[in-house]
Amino acid sequence: MITPREATLALMGALRLARFDAGGAQFFNATVRGFWNSFWAAAIVAPFHFLEIALVWQNNKTEIADPARYFAVEGIMYVMLWVAFPLAMVYVCRMIDREAWFLTFGVANNWSDLVVSAVAIPVQIAVITGLLTGSAMSFLLSVVILYSLGLAWFIARHTLNLSGFAASGVVALAVMISFLIRFWGMLLIS
Repeated sequence: MITPREATLALMGALRLARFDAGGAQFFNATVRGFWNSFWAAAIVAPFHFLEIALVWQNNKTEIADPARYFAVEGIMYVMLWVAFPLAMVYVCRMIDREAWFLTFGVANNWSDLVVSAVAIPVQIAVITGLLTGSAMSFLLSVVILYSLGLAWFIARHTLNLSGFAASGVVALAVMISFLIRFWGMLLIS
């Protein structure tokens, strides 16, 4: 179980990383226990994510034949999106001789996903509900995407002690895994 102190320090670290301050990494519990505790970020984000997918269902329920299947697949995808990338990174870190930095990276990545979600989910909900349309929608979605990619690159670069090019490879892997999971989910839902 995560302690309030560990959660508070992790949030402080994530907020510092979110401002592109590499010193934020020092706030994380970079142990095996801290790594598993960092998945509390997924639990914190989950209600907001499921509100988002419920709104998507509400707007598209005539196109979604089986709501139970839709919500089950979305739930499975949510778990996979949180677990698949860190699992892949265990092997990547072994291959590139960065095992010693994996725990810091994994913990920082998970807690920082909480910060990215706090920015991205309200924007996505505003788009789904029609509050954001046109050029404002395109602009804000672009900003959120670029910010999340930039933050992912920054975290990989500084917590794994990688070159900029190698950090770009880590981000590309994350994007590819996310794309494959979402593509698989779309096939199952349709």
